[in-house]
Amino acid sequence: MSSNNMTQYSIEELKCPKCGHAHQLKKYSVINVTEKPDMKEHILKNHIFNFDCENCDLVAPLTYESLYVDSKKKLAICLSTEETDMERFREWEEKKGMTLRVVDNINDLKEKIMIAENLLDDRVIELVKIAYLRGLEKEMKDDTLQNILFDYYGSQMSFLVFFEKKGVGRMPFDLDLYRSTASQYEKRIKAHSSNTFMKIDMKWAGDIYFNRH
Repeated sequence: MSSNNMTQYSIEELKCPKCGHAHQLKKYSVINVTEKPDMKEHILKNHIFNFDCENCDLVAPLTYESLYVDSKKKLAICLSTEETDMERFREWEEKKGMTLRVVDNINDLKEKIMIAENLLDDRVIELVKIAYLRGLEKEMKDDTLQNILFDYYGSQMSFLVFFEKKGVGRMPFDLDLYRSTASQYEKRIKAHSSNTFMKIDMKWAGDIYFNRH
């Protein structure tokens, strides 16, 4: 395992934006869960990329540039910020068989991890989300849909649906729909994929679903 791919972090001081209390925090530039398997659960349980002030109890997501690596699954996810220079990660594009993704928030990072844990294809998942939205048209007339995310608990897979007024709901995951979607869009998925760090989201899926490109 290359030293550049191993888990790396620095200790930085961060003041609470609410009370000003100073904290010493680990900021991870690389997280390799093959090397340190427990880190995966730490991310999913918000123990990393999370600011928790011991002085005033402020809790907030902490987003900074980081590379998540799962060597066993051949997966690398770049958590990016506005300052991220993706040229720094081009060496990964030379590695054969890697799935390379870029996200810009913690929830999307966690979702990509959970999708990979269930041996699913995030490209198909995003297409399935669009199909699910068609079943939510009635609710969307009276409320604003803010997000839809893949989730699982044990062996139960689902989609979490976030509405502005109603809050969070849960919809069961339709594995048959997933399989039929994968088959139906197989050629277009391949045509819209590359060996670069790709932002696979509903916008990407919409271009395929609605034949925009």
